[in-house]
Amino acid sequence: MKKISTAELKKAILAIEAERLKHPATFRPDRAQRAALQKSRKASEKIVSGFLKKAGLDKKNLQALQEQRGVKLERMIAKHKTDALRLASRQKDTLFSSIAAQSKALGDLASRSDFFPYPTFTLDTPFFIGSMSGIDISDSVAVPFGSWAKFKFSTSQTGTQKVAFYFYWTNPFQEYAVINAATDMEAAGYLKAHGPWTFYGFNFSEVNATALFSLYGSAGPVAVTTHASAFLAGVGATGWTFGDDTEGTSILSGVSLNTTMFPVPPGDVVVFEVALALEYENDSGDIEADFETGDFRIACPVVVFSLLNSPPGAMA
Repeated sequence: MKKISTAELKKAILAIEAERLKHPATFRPDRAQRAALQKSRKASEKIVSGFLKKAGLDKKNLQALQEQRGVKLERMIAKHKTDALRLASRQKDTLFSSIAAQSKALGDLASRSDFFPYPTFTLDTPFFIGSMSGIDISDSVAVPFGSWAKFKFSTSQTGTQKVAFYFYWTNPFQEYAVINAATDMEAAGYLKAHGPWTFYGFNFSEVNATALFSLYGSAGPVAVTTHASAFLAGVGATGWTFGDDTEGTSILSGVSLNTTMFPVPPGDVVVFEVALALEYENDSGDIEADFETGDFRIACPVVVFSLLNSPPGAMA
């Protein structure tokens, strides 16, 4: 049977992420389109700016009023986030603990040969928790049926980021194993988007959070071969001449993800990735994703998969 180290698996995952970063998020126009948009925007801004100045608009007074409004908006969003933290604290035992208990019960059930007709496996502890794309993990724990991670990310750039739990399994059989796999992702956090005031034009920001479940083959050039996803939450903000804008939304949810008919060659390794992915776009704005403060965090208790066939003989 092929032997592979976790260091080799991490290297393979890094290769996947490097390839993924070559392809921008789907909501972003390409560079040529963005350059054209910026050019037309600047031309419009020049016209509007000249018109407002000729009309006698007091730019300094307008800016002062909008800064006051912006402070009030930030206070409102801060209170909303405090409420979300309080709710996360109250529900942490019911959300995370109950899902972990359900996952453990499923794992126990998976070990019963009388319940599933073909071999079923439980992966209850990830071999790695982290980000292959640059997010700093402030804290994490890898334990059976209770793994979690904390992080906070803010930026004024446009792109994607991902924090994930990684599990793996080596096919011990002499023939292909075809598997169906399932997992849970729990998330408690807060997303914020800020579009600052501008004298003319618009300042825009947006961030979306999605739970992902991906399976990777390990033979040859590593590539994602199947995945499932569930949208968790998103928020956007637009600042313009007559208003600063700050918007926020809380996340307190658990989602189940599954994928089917994934083939694993004899003696080969399959890597399971359970991730929270962020997609964000900023045009002179900024975003923040907080899964760190208080009881905010993300968690993945277990991956369970069953074979759809019964391959003969375990490999030596």
